[in-house]
Amino acid sequence: MDRSQIVLDVIEKNPGIRFNEIMRITDIRNGTLSHYVKKLEEKGNIQLERTPRVTRAYPVGIGAHEATICKYLTMPTQKKLILFLLKKKVATSVEIRKYLQKSPSVVSVNLNELFRMRVINKKYDIPSNKYSLKNPTEIVGILKEYYPSLIEQLSENTIEMLEF
Repeated sequence: MDRSQIVLDVIEKNPGIRFNEIMRITDIRNGTLSHYVKKLEEKGNIQLERTPRVTRAYPVGIGAHEATICKYLTMPTQKKLILFLLKKKVATSVEIRKYLQKSPSVVSVNLNELFRMRVINKKYDIPSNKYSLKNPTEIVGILKEYYPSLIEQLSENTIEMLEF
């Protein structure tokens, strides 16, 4: 298998993967990997999301919202938060903070980002807002298609409940 195909396989199995992570997985150096990524992009096999200091790669054909969810599933805190809400369905920021074991400000930033990107819902309530996934069925579909190993992290009850 040539290097171009190896890089494409890694991207297809890990949508939203960061450039540095591709480099680590494939053991291909920066300049060489840049060459292959550029060629794959020119051929229309992948699409890149470039932001300051971060480049992410996606297989062609992935929708914008699906790509957003994939991106968050590659980030440890957001992934843990999404999987927690998938299990629990509804949680307060205090419950989320205890589960994530992060500071209130880190939890707040992550919740606000996921809310802004329409991944989660926020129900304003007293004494604490309640959070849930906007479309858990879509998340399950993405997990099944792109991240089957993450499904193992979910309990058997959750899997049955979501009708796998």
